[in-house]
Amino acid sequence: MIPRKLPPLPPIRDLIRVYGLSADQKFSQNFILDKNVTDTIAQHAKISVKDDLVVEVGPGPGLLTRSILDAGARRVVVVEKDPRFVPTLQQLSEASDQRLKFLMGDMLELDHTEIFKNALSIPNIFPVVSTMDDGASQDQESGDTTGQKQDRNSIASSSNSWPAMDTNNSTIRLLGNLPFGIASPLLIQWLKMMSLQQGIFHANNQVSMTLMFQKEVAERIVAPPNHPQRSRLSVMAQALCDVKMAYKLSAGVFVPKPKVDAAVVHFEKKAQPLMPGSLEKLEDVARFYFNKRRKTMGHNTNRMAKAAPELRPILDEWVAEGGWDMNMRAGEVSTEQFCALARRLDREQIKIPLT
Repeated sequence: MIPRKLPPLPPIRDLIRVYGLSADQKFSQNFILDKNVTDTIAQHAKISVKDDLVVEVGPGPGLLTRSILDAGARRVVVVEKDPRFVPTLQQLSEASDQRLKFLMGDMLELDHTEIFKNALSIPNIFPVVSTMDDGASQDQESGDTTGQKQDRNSIASSSNSWPAMDTNNSTIRLLGNLPFGIASPLLIQWLKMMSLQQGIFHANNQVSMTLMFQKEVAERIVAPPNHPQRSRLSVMAQALCDVKMAYKLSAGVFVPKPKVDAAVVHFEKKAQPLMPGSLEKLEDVARFYFNKRRKTMGHNTNRMAKAAPELRPILDEWVAEGGWDMNMRAGEVSTEQFCALARRLDREQIKIPLT
């Protein structure tokens, strides 16, 4: 059994016209008006009725939200900063059999307990649909329909009950057609929270992320060693998550059309993260080496030792142990190697120079 699909709703294009919801560049807004596209994003997010919670950031007029609900999500909480979208989100909430709650606020500043409060307020009992088995279908086709039809109607109007949500042990999907201007800061914040098991990433929660970025940013996130887009963001994301480019979108699917293409990246947290605990030291190490990415690791390692002399014994030992080839550049170094040095420096609690 799955939750009922949404009833027929006005096209998003009509709602945008009726409510005067032109994209606001202050919020870096670009709308998707093709539900085939948002359905595909929801599929890549692997949303199912088994998930405890789906969180969407920046729903705008709500087309991706519709796809999430139609995919069978039981509990959906969306976070929107622009108050102009309240009417469309309210309409969608009312049409969703109470499966949708929306929060107005800035996700960068939002206390995640508010997400859980809204999720816990969603009823555990809701209408469901159930398909007849093949045998019943064959009986109906052969003409014996009286009892079957009555049974089908009773099923369609039935309800189901799901276990109450445990906010410390839940399967959570985080989605977002993120405004390009804040996509990277949001991702870094979430990665840091994931590393410290904070907010929705708390304790035993299994959280996957399916997020849209400018194509160039997406390429940086998934870039392996020796890729020209390899960056600090690649190292931080891949230290915690298995990442893959899930879906590429041309600029033409957005309204208004942006100057660049976009791509959706899917993140699944590693069973054994390469950098347990805080990501701060790894971020500092990666930033230091990628700030002068054209220089060799030997050059940058000597530069670090000069800037922070207390690090020299550790760095000399690292080099002697073959921590990495000193003739390599930052873009050639593996995530594992960056994490290994960051873990060692973290144990010594020595501050890394930032330039």
